[in-house]
Amino acid sequence: MSAILGYLAEGLKYLMIFCDKICGQHYWLSLLLFALIIKLVLFPFGIKQQKSQQKLAKLRPKEEAIRRKYKDRNDQESMRKMNEEIQAMYREEKYSQFGGCLPMLLQMPILFSLYFIIQNPLHYICQFGKAQIEVIMETFNRLSGYVGSASYGNLTIKATSFLSDAANRQSLINALPVDGSIPTGAVNAAGQAFASYADFRADLVTQLSDKVYPNFRMFGFIDLSITPSEQILWYILIPIITFGLLLLTAKLQKKFTYQPVSAEMQQNNFSMKLMEYLMPAMSAVIAFSLPSALALYWIYQNILGFGQQILLSKLFPTPKMSEAEIKEALREADRQAYEAKKAEEKRKKSIHEEDRAMSEMTRTHGVPEGWVEPMGPSSVKKPDAEVPKGKKNKNIDRAEMKKDKKDGE
Repeated sequence: MSAILGYLAEGLKYLMIFCDKICGQHYWLSLLLFALIIKLVLFPFGIKQQKSQQKLAKLRPKEEAIRRKYKDRNDQESMRKMNEEIQAMYREEKYSQFGGCLPMLLQMPILFSLYFIIQNPLHYICQFGKAQIEVIMETFNRLSGYVGSASYGNLTIKATSFLSDAANRQSLINALPVDGSIPTGAVNAAGQAFASYADFRADLVTQLSDKVYPNFRMFGFIDLSITPSEQILWYILIPIITFGLLLLTAKLQKKFTYQPVSAEMQQNNFSMKLMEYLMPAMSAVIAFSLPSALALYWIYQNILGFGQQILLSKLFPTPKMSEAEIKEALREADRQAYEAKKAEEKRKKSIHEEDRAMSEMTRTHGVPEGWVEPMGPSSVKKPDAEVPKGKKNKNIDRAEMKKDKKDGE
């Protein structure tokens, strides 16, 4: 899975580089533009989701009619039959319950792949090679004495933020090892291996000097490369704001989103209430342990998502259900049930008539060869000795059977 997300991040990095250039390397603006572009790209799927909700709202009277049939029956068998009838109604109306899930499923991989980009901006934004990043991080950790480097693994966002300052960048260049061995896989811009470490170091110094680095400062005093867990003061507000905004937008979004009957019935359920708070709480915990840039992206996504939902609800409003529509749906359900009952009775009567006619014919003609009664293989062919004399045991169709019966009368 991580390999797939890595490939997706490799494609999205060009969009992030574009956003960074457009926004003048202001990372908080780059994330906003990135989130906006992603929303615009996925907007057609949002329309599909809204239309799916619109269709579900139109089917609500029929669903409500089915549920009222089983209103006072809470046993497991009744609940099973009710759900089967609802699903059959959905299939008949060509409604898919999973039609509105696609936008959410598409956004999750983008969010996770963005984590890769935020985790390693030296590679995805500054476009340093793996070997070069290895030397940069080793020098940065030695120069800054950053104690969290071991736990962060390849979180190069700290080093990127450090290099965005010209004085820090020069100090890191000066601290690069003069002698050493060429890291494995190190190649130059032309893809050729370096002849010596001196050539590798000279190429790295040139890249460090020429690269343009994103500025992680927001409003001049918030550093988006800092993780709240390592600097509690002030930065603890980031996960708190994340929790508050995600919870608020989720509650407001419900007012502009159609709620299925099943969801409305469970909205006061303890587990549903718990889930309503659990998702923002999980996001706040993750925001506490990861660079603040990721929490900021979540905030952007939720605010833009809320705005999109308001727009879609105006463009494709979901119809409101009236009591008259429910009564009409109940009458229609009763009519269909009555017609189905009459059709079943007619079918059974037809089978009974055919069976009676066959029994009558058997007494005079015997069972036609290969004939199977409608009610099952209960009749068997009489032995030849029992066939009345003068009668010929031959294959006849249903028309002949009726003619013989008429002649006998």
